[in-house]
Amino acid sequence: MRHIPGFLTVSFLTVQLAFAADASWDERLARVFSGRLKEIESELKTLAPRLEGLPEIPIDDQGGTGGFASIHPQATPERDSRYAIEVRWPKAATIDLIVLVPSRRYDARGLDAQYGMPESFTVELIDPEGKVIRSIARERNTGSHPVRKGHPFVYQIAPPLEAAGLRISAELLHPDYEGEGSFVHAWAEVFAFEGERNIARGSEVRSLGGSTPSAPWHWSPGFLVDGQTPLGFPEIPARENRNVGWLSEGRPGARESASLTIDLGESAAVDGVRLLPARKPTSDLPSGFGFPRKLTVSVSETDESAAPANWPLIKKHEMRNPGHNPVELAFPAVRGRHVRIEAVEMWKDFENYPAFFALSEVEVLSGNRNLALGKVVSSSDGMLNIIAPGGRYWSGAALSDGFGPDGRLVSTREWMPLLDRRLQLETRRHELRAEADRLIAGWRRTGQMAIAIVGLAGAFLIIALPIRYRIHANQELIKVRERIAGDLHDEVGSNLGSIQMIADLAEGRAGPSDELKRIQRIAAETVSAVRDIVWLLRPEGDHRIGTVEHLRETSSIMLETVEWKFTADEAAWQTELPEDETRHLFLFFREALHNIIRHAKASTAEIRAAATDRHFTLTIADNGVGIDPARLERPATLRALRQRTEALGAELGVETRPGEGVRLKLTVPLERKSRRPAANR
Repeated sequence: MRHIPGFLTVSFLTVQLAFAADASWDERLARVFSGRLKEIESELKTLAPRLEGLPEIPIDDQGGTGGFASIHPQATPERDSRYAIEVRWPKAATIDLIVLVPSRRYDARGLDAQYGMPESFTVELIDPEGKVIRSIARERNTGSHPVRKGHPFVYQIAPPLEAAGLRISAELLHPDYEGEGSFVHAWAEVFAFEGERNIARGSEVRSLGGSTPSAPWHWSPGFLVDGQTPLGFPEIPARENRNVGWLSEGRPGARESASLTIDLGESAAVDGVRLLPARKPTSDLPSGFGFPRKLTVSVSETDESAAPANWPLIKKHEMRNPGHNPVELAFPAVRGRHVRIEAVEMWKDFENYPAFFALSEVEVLSGNRNLALGKVVSSSDGMLNIIAPGGRYWSGAALSDGFGPDGRLVSTREWMPLLDRRLQLETRRHELRAEADRLIAGWRRTGQMAIAIVGLAGAFLIIALPIRYRIHANQELIKVRERIAGDLHDEVGSNLGSIQMIADLAEGRAGPSDELKRIQRIAAETVSAVRDIVWLLRPEGDHRIGTVEHLRETSSIMLETVEWKFTADEAAWQTELPEDETRHLFLFFREALHNIIRHAKASTAEIRAAATDRHFTLTIADNGVGIDPARLERPATLRALRQRTEALGAELGVETRPGEGVRLKLTVPLERKSRRPAANR
């Protein structure tokens, strides 16, 4: 270092410190010379605790109804026509808050949290004749919003306005991916609040233009104003709550009733109940698990042991599964101290699964006041604690503690502005991060110019250090991948194999059952998935079996329930694709086998791998039900397989007839092929 000029020594040490620090060198440079970056980081720190206290938008399926949708032939309405939805309540009311909730759709591409939301639209309050009282909002470029992924549109009306309805007019629609050449306008729910009361609930819904979608069970005008949203329970983060709800004893039949009784402590005027369904305990159960299909509400001045004549029936209710949505039942006010909720037909979705009555919370309403908060709830089933997943409990105390499964319960009116506040803060956080990235990018360019100048005098130092850093990083990456693969193979794979073995032993002792079959199937599939991950994490090394050998072993695991045959020529056994192409090939193969298992109803399957100097060919055939030609023409059919084919730069041929199975032929170009040494097979 003595022989390097002074200014080069300083520059060299600066670069060394930059690479040694946790932050990248351009971030450190910007922090030193940019006061604005320090201000941004300070404001970002203040946003974090504010966001922690606000509710979040769920990303999984919350169940319930879909909402309202209409299909249109073009993206924009023609002159003198409109793509609009009108909601008209029974009589004029003074509105102070409007909320529009985007609808959701799940398909092969994953979650679309804003399905059918117009790119441009207006919201107007109207009078009984349909004339516009005031334009509430005019939204533009909604799809380009950086963080609005399912957040509701919340509009405060100040001062409040008397109106008989509202109109949502779409000016630019997005294509409907399931229907070529069509465009969709959809919303999950519309709220119009007069104080705490949702005036839009149960109102008349009119569609101006458009046609009905092909799935009326999911889309209906009435679903737009039924109070159900894809946003889950109206909760806000609060202290940790170990109780998730209450669960009755299991019953063989759905019509073996179960009941809850709430002691209000004193006689009071009661005009409704609000029930929150239980959160599903496992992923294979539906949202709204345990919510009764039919229930009754009775109110009495006497206790549970009183004669039936002292328990007049106040309300009967029958409905579809509400998912993770509150269910509010209103009735004319009646006085009483005890309120009984009886499930006369309980939830039972599986033949060999018991019937249950389960809830997260019970509220007894007097106006907008919850009389049941903190009160005693009893049941003929008892109120013992039952351990739930995650170290939590099903407990009778959960029914009146004011908490849902994940936070403190609030009214929908209070909840919606809090969701909108989260959107505002997340938008601000995105803007600050984008500004910080621009500042860092500017200083990065400045630093690169300085490094380039220094490089003229010390090229060796400037070049050698990054190369050494990258070599070290690659070595560390290889070590991490090897460690992860080893841990997955030794720990997770071993444990899953033990689960499968224990399930087999249990089946041998107790006899076959659907639950054990499900455990065996899930354990086997998970073992296969872990094995595949380990294989993909180890792309090199003599210990790694070849691609075709791995395909054959995967066939033996996944096609256990059907008769299968796997053949390959010598060239195929020796062919290896680049790592990324190998991943796409294998995901294509698993998807094709999943289709045979889940949909084809096949008894036999045949797989053939072949290779030439230019192509690798994989043929998969079954004797299943086949695919109807009209269905095969739809973009959604075999979408996942076509996407993998495109990622491979390959060609996919499909031969099928109804009742004669399906034959898939994937042809992958081999410009970058490699060969493995021949091995015993």
